[in-house]
Amino acid sequence: MIIPVLLSGGIGLRLWPLSTPSSPKQFLRIFGQESLIQSAARRVMGMEEAAPPLVITGRSMLPRVREHLEEIGCVPTAVLSEPQGRNTAPAAMAAALWADPDDLLLGLPTDHLIADPDGFRAAVRGGIPSAQEGQLVVFGIEPSRPHTGFGYMQIIPGPDPQVLGIRRFVEKPDEATAHLMVESGEYLWNAGMFLARAGSLRKVMTRLLPKVADQVAQAYSAAIHQPDGTIELGEAFEESPSVSVAKGLWEQAEQVKAVRMVAGWSDIGSWAALGEALGATGRDNLINGTALVEDGLGVQIHSQDVKTAVVGVSDVVVVVANGRVLVAGREAWDQTGKTAQRLEDLT
Repeated sequence: MIIPVLLSGGIGLRLWPLSTPSSPKQFLRIFGQESLIQSAARRVMGMEEAAPPLVITGRSMLPRVREHLEEIGCVPTAVLSEPQGRNTAPAAMAAALWADPDDLLLGLPTDHLIADPDGFRAAVRGGIPSAQEGQLVVFGIEPSRPHTGFGYMQIIPGPDPQVLGIRRFVEKPDEATAHLMVESGEYLWNAGMFLARAGSLRKVMTRLLPKVADQVAQAYSAAIHQPDGTIELGEAFEESPSVSVAKGLWEQAEQVKAVRMVAGWSDIGSWAALGEALGATGRDNLINGTALVEDGLGVQIHSQDVKTAVVGVSDVVVVVANGRVLVAGREAWDQTGKTAQRLEDLT
């Protein structure tokens, strides 16, 4: 059986102020009645090969995680509670320690959009044989444009058109490099999802990220097991380096395969990406809430309970939510998150 690992520790400040530390992106109901974390859980609930999920989240988010999963009848097999978020590599190590060595762990961010669940499941099934053989499997998306905010994988074609070798990883290239890579047809976006045997993850983590492996092992040994299935990781977790699996493992490990996924994926990691996911094309205006745009193109407005107008301005995002206001360039995806973090840190 595959054990889905729902990674729900991020804050998602690039969609601030819709997403805030007290109400992160995975709890937003942007695409209908279900939140993003509910959609992530439901995708794996529909797989015959999948056991109930293991959830990894921060202590402050734990009540909301349980609330959202209970709404859709999802009962996790366990919940690992982090005293402090330390990125995806420590979370993956904690999952690998919890599982049996031969268990297949399917690491899934819970704040992404996947419009085609069947395509997602087909890709996961395509990666099972490689993962069972001890390979680390990552899932790749055909690039739709030269995005500078994603990680790319240069693929090596083989006899199976879905399962591919990887020549190298390129993290967040500049615009000129991204154009060249997309035009070459040799690259996929790294979707941030993985499939691997727990024992394989432990082994590669111990070799490539020994500090992470050691601190998480200490935290797991000192964990408190609650009656409701929550496992509160020990304080040593906070001393783990904060590193992603992409940067810390996939770029350095030898036995890594890419599986091509065609599933309508978006990480919704910027306002432009959200606009595309909601159907805006080119310089369409996109309005959520009671708002007007006059003499402007490429304007996105998301306004909660406040009448909002944008006049004579183009390519701008205006968000009024959670007692906060954002006015930003539509493509300022990186700067927006950094600025929001500084603002949230102000007392």
